[in-house]
Amino acid sequence: MRWLLTVVLLSVISGTLCAQNTSNTGSTLHTGTRLVVVPVLVQSATKEVVYSLHADDFLLTDKGVPQKVSLDEANKQPLSLVVLMQTGSAAVREFDKYRGLETMLASILGGTPNQVAIVNFDSKPEAASPFTSDIAQWTDAIDHPDPGDSGAAIMDALKFGLDLLAKQPANHRRVILLISQPQDSGSKTTAKEIARITGETNTAIYSITFTPQITRLKGAIKEGGHPHPPVTVGNGSYVAYFELTEPLQLMKDAIRKDVAAEAATLSGGEAIRFENRQQLADVVASIGNHIRYRYMLTFTPSPADLGFHPIRVSLIHYPELTVSARSSYWLTDSENSK
Repeated sequence: MRWLLTVVLLSVISGTLCAQNTSNTGSTLHTGTRLVVVPVLVQSATKEVVYSLHADDFLLTDKGVPQKVSLDEANKQPLSLVVLMQTGSAAVREFDKYRGLETMLASILGGTPNQVAIVNFDSKPEAASPFTSDIAQWTDAIDHPDPGDSGAAIMDALKFGLDLLAKQPANHRRVILLISQPQDSGSKTTAKEIARITGETNTAIYSITFTPQITRLKGAIKEGGHPHPPVTVGNGSYVAYFELTEPLQLMKDAIRKDVAAEAATLSGGEAIRFENRQQLADVVASIGNHIRYRYMLTFTPSPADLGFHPIRVSLIHYPELTVSARSSYWLTDSENSK
């Protein structure tokens, strides 16, 4: 009888633990799930994607402790992609370069069940289209955006996109494509919040940025004329026009933090600049290729301490290859996060 009672108690405990493990199917990494997903991109010295490696080729450390990793096939997981497109401030001059972006995005998706949501933002984000695989629903948001105000709240837009992705199924790959200027203007969201939510939702961020001052300088050259009076030098044989506003602004922005690149690097994504429509098309095509051929490493963390976990991914036998991966994740208590 005592033996039978022991068996019953063990069965009840086991069932309870199983229930706890299967109840945490959301995006936040809780102590009950204990599974971390790390997308990893491997490239050669000539930037060619390498996709013939195996799990035992990777060394992943969590707080300096080597972890046992498994390798999942990324292409078999549905993709949920949020495109954050700046429409405020200097982005108005970039609208002509955005045209045709829906076709570029369609090549990344490759059809259902993959899906995209377009979000326009200025001083605040605005959902312009729901998650869908229908290209017709993206076109208006991309080709005919409403000019925004003078803001460029990149961090607030990232949080908005991360919140959208957190509601997607747990088995989806989650990616944000940010098209904006490099510097934030007007956000209330902190970098720490973005780092935490990115780590909780297993989201990769790719930033594609333009330089507002260069765009304005090119516009001034096309328009011609000089807004400032000429200055005659010497005997009048040399006339100069001095306009230092844009060069000084370039210097000022160089000092300001490039939050778009910082967020992308932290998540294991990429940060790339563009100047014209063709460069934008080339960059989107390259990013799409990288999304398709990323390795998906998974591991059960040890130690399973709550809070921030720095991680590092490297290759054991191929030092000549470059590895890009997220640098951290967050482990939260499932009981306190409800």
